[in-house]
Amino acid sequence: MQIGGLASGIDTESMIKQLMQVERQPLDRFFQRKQTVEWQRDAYRDMNLKLRTLEESAASIRLRSSLNTRVANSSNEQMFSVTANSSVQNGTYNFKVDQVATKTRNISAANITTGSTEFSASTRLDAQTDAVGDLSAYNGTQFSVKTFDTTGAAKEVTVTIDTTKSLNENLKQINDSDIGVRAYYDSAFDRVVIERKETGEFNGELDADGVNRQIVFGGNTGFLNDVLNIQQGNEAAGVNAKVEFQNPLFAGETITEESRSNRITIGGLTFNVTQPTNGVFETVNVSSNTDAAFDKIKAFVDNYNEMIAEIQTKLSEPKHRDFPPLTDEQRQEISEREAELWDEKAKSGLLRRDPMLSSMLTQMRNDIYTPVSTSGQFNQITQVGITTTKNFRDGGRLEIDEAKLRAALEDDPDSVHQLFNNVADKTLTDVKPEDRTAEQQGEIQSQTGIVGRLRTTINDTINKVVSRAGNNNRTNQQFTLGRELLNVDNQINNFQRRLAQIEQRYWSQFTRMETAMNQANAQGNALMSQLTGGM
Repeated sequence: MQIGGLASGIDTESMIKQLMQVERQPLDRFFQRKQTVEWQRDAYRDMNLKLRTLEESAASIRLRSSLNTRVANSSNEQMFSVTANSSVQNGTYNFKVDQVATKTRNISAANITTGSTEFSASTRLDAQTDAVGDLSAYNGTQFSVKTFDTTGAAKEVTVTIDTTKSLNENLKQINDSDIGVRAYYDSAFDRVVIERKETGEFNGELDADGVNRQIVFGGNTGFLNDVLNIQQGNEAAGVNAKVEFQNPLFAGETITEESRSNRITIGGLTFNVTQPTNGVFETVNVSSNTDAAFDKIKAFVDNYNEMIAEIQTKLSEPKHRDFPPLTDEQRQEISEREAELWDEKAKSGLLRRDPMLSSMLTQMRNDIYTPVSTSGQFNQITQVGITTTKNFRDGGRLEIDEAKLRAALEDDPDSVHQLFNNVADKTLTDVKPEDRTAEQQGEIQSQTGIVGRLRTTINDTINKVVSRAGNNNRTNQQFTLGRELLNVDNQINNFQRRLAQIEQRYWSQFTRMETAMNQANAQGNALMSQLTGGM
């Protein structure tokens, strides 16, 4: 039982509360330590998000097409379109489409519908007698569809007619097979089309007339012939695309290309042909447009500079040791604005002089300025107009000479791409990292482009930060600061149990004092009664 000063007149509860405030001071420091570690963890994770943004920005200029400055225009877009990669020289070229690639097709020779009711491809076959007549005789019959690849190898599917199902369901047996054919009903023309999925010529099988058939029907073809009006002899064989190309630089020379696809690449030019040019050479004009490539590089440089500034700010932030995190009691005693200003001071310097981030800054500078061993004309970033600012306080931030970078992109975009994205020789990278010699590792670093180097450095740092501060997918046991938080929680729990014991001890002591005073008061009163009673 806790007696609150009835005998002594002392405000025991207030006194114990004041005593416990002194006892709680170490616990407050534990909570403040926990808050500091949580803030530091969050600061690291926020830094990782920004590093990931920089890594993605670097990756955006990794593909060769991202720095391609060549623009190709067709003189007749209705007949063919064209794109050019960075290896194509500016100029005007001649291009002619002699023939476009087509698919092998077999189409119903006549309408399917024979009755007065319109046929439906999604209704059961045996329920459409008014449209196609009685089909019960075909139920369970089988026909085959066979195709051949360019080597003559055959693939075949057997179709079993089920008149309790729709035409679409029956044709699905063809569409779901691996023979490279699709079949469908065209309701507008009341015909069935069976065609190869790919355009161009393929090997086939000679029919009785010696004609090479690329889609061959076999088995009981009665349903095909009599219901779908598909006849083997009506096949229209697919043909390859045929084009001609001329470079005026090589007068009188013509390159002739044939392809099963209507997408044809000649040199660095890729053509998508749609119809013949009627025996006439059309023109292709290739010119430079550096805007897109310049914008991508500028965006990367801007992101890089923002990251440098952010890291430098964090590394140099002052540490205000006189501003520890506020306890709950302290926060209740001040205004919201005062608490906000206090938190700003308390959070300052959480990453001050952090070795991981400092090391990354140094490595990124090395990544950018170390020459890249390439086959192109540019091997240093300064050659394409990207240099550090003259103010040493900028910490290695970059600036762009726009005219020089645009000139490099126009003159030799492929060399610019190599500078940023060159890949080390495969004979070196195939060696396992743990088996590489220092010389091999150095050669890999030398041959790797700036983007590859930066992405490696950034990802290495991200992994180190995750090891220290974790992420949303890791438990506290799996990273350094998380384990520190667990340790602080254990200290808090242990100390709270100790405080409970101390508080109980104080109450026991005061209770005993009150009990003793009650007894003394009772004895005094008794003695006084005896003395006054004898007079």
